[in-house]
Amino acid sequence: MIKPDHWIQKFGESGGILPFNPEQVNPASYDVTLGDHWICPTRDPEEIKTDKFTLFPGEVILATTREYLKMPRDVVADLKLKSSLGRLWLNHSLSGWIDCNFHGQVTLELQNLGPYPRVLTAGMRIAQLVFMGMESPPERAYGEKGCGNYQGQTGTTRAWSEDFFPKVKDESDKE
Repeated sequence: MIKPDHWIQKFGESGGILPFNPEQVNPASYDVTLGDHWICPTRDPEEIKTDKFTLFPGEVILATTREYLKMPRDVVADLKLKSSLGRLWLNHSLSGWIDCNFHGQVTLELQNLGPYPRVLTAGMRIAQLVFMGMESPPERAYGEKGCGNYQGQTGTTRAWSEDFFPKVKDESDKE
């Protein structure tokens, strides 16, 4: 079942969302905001901290939420981009699932699909979290018994390994 506003309010007030802002509570979701840490593989330097980041057409970046989550053992969340941003051709691609018992800031994968550069700013509402209760707590939650490579992450976080999706080497890399 999807958690309603009064559950989200209590969860946030009890330290489940840091910082927590009651004005970001919606009837069935919570708005999260952008942090100030960005990773863009086509830029030099690739990783920067700044309050504003211009995202050019076709460009992709990793970003982070300002909020740090402390998910319960029996609740998961699904991250959805704010629809107003989608209507301006911003896309949150790929992973948006947040496991039960995850603790950390959420890394976002953002892409500008539109024809114009757009400025992303730290603190802007970027996405919403929809919280869902599980039938019961799992035997092994995220971050327990060797499960959870991103547990406790702060800031924008790269993949823990590229082994499962290796880069293709070009001809100049051959020995």
